[in-house]
Amino acid sequence: MSAENMFSHKRLPSMDTKSKILNAAEAAIVKGGYGAFSFRDIAEEVGIKSASVHYHYPTKADLVVAVMVRFTHDFQAALPDPNTPDFDAKRTLNAFIDGFRAQNVEHHNMSICTMLTADKHQLSDVVSQSLADFYQVKLDWLTSVFKRLEGGTETAAQNRAGQFIAALHGASVLVQATGEPAWYEKVASSWRQPAD
Repeated sequence: MSAENMFSHKRLPSMDTKSKILNAAEAAIVKGGYGAFSFRDIAEEVGIKSASVHYHYPTKADLVVAVMVRFTHDFQAALPDPNTPDFDAKRTLNAFIDGFRAQNVEHHNMSICTMLTADKHQLSDVVSQSLADFYQVKLDWLTSVFKRLEGGTETAAQNRAGQFIAALHGASVLVQATGEPAWYEKVASSWRQPAD
C-alpha cells in the first residue's frame, strides 16, 4: 500500500460475524468513545443477539483490544518501508499529513486513538496497552522517517516524531473544537516538506 493509503481504513462488507462486530465497534468508538456503546448496541448494529457478541468477545475489553489489534495491523501494513533505497521521506511525510487530514478533519471525526485516549481513565490495562502499542508503531515508523529526512541522532528523530504526532492530533482537536477546518493546515504547514 502507498503512503496515501495509510489512513484509509475503509472496511469492506464482510459475511464474517466477527468482522462485522469489529467494524461496528470501531465505528462506535470513533463516534462516541469507549463508554458510548454497549454489546446490545453492537448486536443491534450487526443484526445479531447480544449473546453472540459475548460469544466472540467475552468482555468489552476483549472487543476493544481486538479492534485495536486489527487497526494497528492494518495501519502498519500500509506504511511504506523507510529503509528501502527508493523511499521518498518528503513525499511520505506530506502524504501522512494529507491522510491524517482526510481521515480526521474532512470526515469530521476524531481518530479512534484520540477517542480512546480521551477515555483513558475508563480503560482496562489491556486496552491501554493496545492503545500504547499502536502509538509505538506510529512513533517508531515516524522516527525512521525523520532519521531518513533529517539525519541526526535517534533521540532527535524520536523527539521530532513525537512533536509531529502531537501537532497533528492537536490540530485535529482544534478543528473539532472551533469548527474551523483551516486550523489543520495552519498547523500542518510548518511540517510540510518542500518539493525538490
